[in-house]
Amino acid sequence: MDLITGIIFVILFLIIMVFAFSMGMLSPFVGRKEIVSIIVIGFVLGAIGGYFFIDPIYDESPYVIGNIQGLFTMDSEVINLNIPSTSNLSDVTNKIKSLDGVNSVTTNGFELKTGFIKNSTKIYVENHLKADPEIESYKVTNNSVTVDLKNPASSTTTLGSLVNWLSNKAGVGSEFAFVHIQVHVNANDVVEVEDYLKENKYTIISIEGPVQDTIHYLEDHLAPTYVVMFISGLVGVAVAIAGVFVEPLTKFTRKFKKNQSDKIRRRRGRR
Repeated sequence: MDLITGIIFVILFLIIMVFAFSMGMLSPFVGRKEIVSIIVIGFVLGAIGGYFFIDPIYDESPYVIGNIQGLFTMDSEVINLNIPSTSNLSDVTNKIKSLDGVNSVTTNGFELKTGFIKNSTKIYVENHLKADPEIESYKVTNNSVTVDLKNPASSTTTLGSLVNWLSNKAGVGSEFAFVHIQVHVNANDVVEVEDYLKENKYTIISIEGPVQDTIHYLEDHLAPTYVVMFISGLVGVAVAIAGVFVEPLTKFTRKFKKNQSDKIRRRRGRR
């Protein structure tokens, strides 16, 4: 939801509250016995306004708070991508680096899809990976090998060596591979960079960082829609009650001012 839509929703909710207030002001004409009905109408109006106008804004609040956090803390987020190894990685990384808000682009490993790997062969492959000084960590399944590297620049070299070794030594064929790329982005530019990556068909695996942690935490702790409707309904009740008592309060204020004026006139007359 953009800012203009949010403002429009708030204005529409306020219009509904004005209507609830007006209903309360009609109490002198419909009789005091109808106050309960007016309160019920105020609750219904508030609940409806909460459902259509407040809840959508509330659902977007984690992103708003996250953006505010990024604005004041200048946090950096990491967008994790999977790029086909057949792509021109140098060209891809250079294009992404040129985007506004991107601080750096690194490759930190790859995922290789393979033919079936027997359990006995898995141990053989794991021992080979364990002995490679470039490899930080790894995971071998029956049809894939995932590798995280110590030296980001060695992704394609290590991948090529592994493909050859699997074919020549382990008797395992390779089908295709994805290179893991990390895009380090200013927190307030994540949305724009994410949109660019999606438009260019890049596969986004995850987005990580302090702002994303805040957003995910708030999303997990958002109150359900019925709670928002109930609270908005109570606001509608409060506004309707305010409308009910505005006329008596106005009369009391006028009477009080009149009494004060009369007292002042009497004091002056005694002098």
